Amino acid sequence: MSRAYKLEVRTTNTTEEQLNKVLVEEFGWTEAYINDTGFEGEGTLYGGTSEEEAHNDISEAIKKLNPKAKVLTRWTCLEELPHEEYGDNVE
Repeated sequence: MSRAYKLEVRTTNTTEEQLNKVLVEEFGWTEAYINDTGFEGEGTLYGGTSEEEAHNDISEAIKKLNPKAKVLTRWTCLEELPHEEYGDNVE
């Protein structure tokens, strides 16, 4: 089972190239925005991986490239977003 997510990553002590290498090349996230302190993109989690487990994997990979990096991730599930509907029944 896969779950689609918007992923936001905020970091310190990293480069755009390091974030691209980890998030796009290694983990396969689709880049929407990237610079030396952040990344935004979309992708999926597979095999029952939790957001926290994925954070740990991403953080570990970034810190292998730069041990001084600090990493914060924000996960937004795109499959069951809350919403409201107004208007006529169109079915």
